[in-house]
Amino acid sequence: MKSLVVVVCFVASCMASSLVMACVKPATKPEIPDVTSVATAQMVKANNDVKVYVQGVQTYLGCARLARNEEKKELDDLKQFAEDFNKVVREYKARSTS
Repeated sequence: MKSLVVVVCFVASCMASSLVMACVKPATKPEIPDVTSVATAQMVKANNDVKVYVQGVQTYLGCARLARNEEKKELDDLKQFAEDFNKVVREYKARSTS
C-alpha cells in the first residue's frame, strides 16, 4: 500500500512539473538561415526548429494567462517571425528550382 502511495505521489509530482514546464515561453527564437548560402540540410533543420518554436509559443500562450495586449504582442511577434521564415523558404525554393 505504501508503495502505491509513493508511486501515485511521484506521478502526480511529475505531472505537476510538466504542467509548469509547459507554461514557459521558449527561451530563444531559432536562427533564420541566410538564403544565399544555406544548404538543404540546414533548411530542413531550420524548418524543424521553427515548427518546435511556434508550437512552444502557442502552448505558452494557451496557459500563460497574459493580458490581452501582451498576448496580442506575442502573437504579432510570432506571426512576423513565421512570415520572415516563410519568406526565406520561398526564396530558397525559387533559388533551388532555377
